[in-house]
Amino acid sequence: MNGALEHSDQPDPDAIKMFVGQIPRSWSEKELKELFEPYGAVYQINILRDRSQNPPQSKGCCFVTFYTRKAALEAQNALHNIKTLTGMHHPIQMKPADSEKSNAVEDRKLFIGMVSKKCNENDIRVMFSAFGQIEECRILRGPDGLSRGCAFITFSTRAMAQNAIKAMHQSQTMEGCSSPIVVKFADTQKDKEQRRLQQQLAQQMQQLNSATTWGSLTGLGGLTPQYLALLQQATSSSNLGAFSGIQQMAASSNASAMNSLTSLGTLQGLAGATVGLNNINALAGSMNSMAALNGGLGGAGLTNGTAGTMDALTQAYSGIQQYAAAALPTLYSQSLLQQQGAAGSQKEGPEGANLFIYHLPQEFGDQDILQMFMPFGNVVSAKVFIDKQTNLSKCFGFVSYDNPVSAQAAIQAMNGFQIGMKRLKVQLKRSKNDSKPY
Repeated sequence: MNGALEHSDQPDPDAIKMFVGQIPRSWSEKELKELFEPYGAVYQINILRDRSQNPPQSKGCCFVTFYTRKAALEAQNALHNIKTLTGMHHPIQMKPADSEKSNAVEDRKLFIGMVSKKCNENDIRVMFSAFGQIEECRILRGPDGLSRGCAFITFSTRAMAQNAIKAMHQSQTMEGCSSPIVVKFADTQKDKEQRRLQQQLAQQMQQLNSATTWGSLTGLGGLTPQYLALLQQATSSSNLGAFSGIQQMAASSNASAMNSLTSLGTLQGLAGATVGLNNINALAGSMNSMAALNGGLGGAGLTNGTAGTMDALTQAYSGIQQYAAAALPTLYSQSLLQQQGAAGSQKEGPEGANLFIYHLPQEFGDQDILQMFMPFGNVVSAKVFIDKQTNLSKCFGFVSYDNPVSAQAAIQAMNGFQIGMKRLKVQLKRSKNDSKPY
């Protein structure tokens, strides 16, 4: 019987096969049976053996199945991490085998929807009793005590619950119901938590997309760690393009940009005003003019203090631009892509501001790569290379900023960033002069 002790009759349907570790390698099934039988009759013991040795030697662990679930749990309570066998350094380890379900209530509990509001608990029990023993049956009721048209049933085993689903799901339309009866496993705690996180994320995204005033934009400074965690979760599942950029924006730009915004009195007056993209471009023009003026006066001996103020203004503009881009992603990116398309050729930024991005997901287009890299500065162009023969992405592209600082920030944040199974490779585009010897 392959080294196992067996009996002719079968264990209870809800019996659990237990894995037991930290047993002496010298022990046989006989000694193990003597260890386990005080807790209940043993149906089967199977020692795990190393078949490469002759004769096969015990690996110091086994499986044991009692006739009753109660005996298995009592043995676990008495032995697991408590009793140390002769010659062993660690106490016995005993738990349900990986192949076994814990038979927890959530594994056997069904949700029944589209139930006639005239039905009571007894009616539901009668409907489902053919599939096995029902431990609990409950109709959901409102504060007025009236049925809400749905119920929960808990069977003794998961197999019974599965049979009920197969036979009953959408099998009939009950009186007063608009569609057939729904029979499925009830949501577990994990399912509920997952749904709650998704709802939270959807709400936060809605707030981001509807932020059209500076007041709303400055409010983005309050992004919570929990929200960042939600965004991280989102990047690992779906909507990768949209989420990735916002996530990096929140993580990388949030603190510095908002500090600059709130510390500059000249910009605080804008906080409550509604500002469109034209205003942003106007502000950009002013900033660039001021920066040029600063550069022109530099030789005439500007003080460090003045230069520091200009840096702060430039940084503040960068922060405003990034937040506007994040809050109005569709409008902003469509405008840029239209300009890019009208120009015909790829627009490049200054030396050190142009990036190559490798290992892009196949489905990523210009819009996706643009939204992903907008948070780090002012993007002047974003392009994914397309194979002219197949019209499919070659999975690499480039992004150009109007300054090298933004390009370095993007490399730091996005090089090695994982999307699905891929990790992005982000590096500076080599200058045409690099290959020239002189």
